[in-house]
Amino acid sequence: MQRISWWTDLVGAFGQFRYGTVTGGVAPTPLKAEWLNMVQEELASFILAYLPALDADDNTQLLKAIRVFGANYSVKATTLAGYGILNAYTKTESDYRLSQKANNAITLGGYGIGDAYTKVATDTALALKQDKSTASMGVNGWHLCKATGRLEQWGVGEVGPDSTSAAIDFPTPFAEVYNCFGNKVTPNPVDEDANSAGAFHISTTQLKLFNDTNIYSATVHWRAIGKAPGY
Repeated sequence: MQRISWWTDLVGAFGQFRYGTVTGGVAPTPLKAEWLNMVQEELASFILAYLPALDADDNTQLLKAIRVFGANYSVKATTLAGYGILNAYTKTESDYRLSQKANNAITLGGYGIGDAYTKVATDTALALKQDKSTASMGVNGWHLCKATGRLEQWGVGEVGPDSTSAAIDFPTPFAEVYNCFGNKVTPNPVDEDANSAGAFHISTTQLKLFNDTNIYSATVHWRAIGKAPGY
């Protein structure tokens, strides 16, 4: 649907039709065929959605279609009330709401509610279409699953020979750390002492790296998994 201003500049404020006279120097808004066809198709589409055919001799078809629409909604609401579901969307309303969230419609036939969706079921479906995770990606980053609260973080750091690094801040705080580990990407060719390197958490906000190699510094890639705050 578009206002007449979509097809002509000869309009009043807010795209409305205007009066005018050619002799007075202000032309009236023309009745464009494109606008009339659009209005015709809008009305015909609604009527045909609820009545079997258009009837040139019946100028009450729009009213009848509206009444059928209202009756269908009332029947569905009454039927759903039998299931103890008083707050409901019709199938048409639900499909429209779902179309605003995703290109593909969600079918809720599994709820056994015929040609209607409950408001609760529709809202659940919309929630499922929304992103369930959020992340900050990069060499040092994190990923949160909103559905479960599982928080995964990772990063990379340097630690000197046979030493432990200073405290390193996690990219974002944990509520609880389940495990924290790390490793060197490439083992050193000469290692008189040991070849282990890794990471361990010291709190829900910080970790440290360690390197048992007594000759070489190490680049340690670390990863930590736990629970996000608020879950």
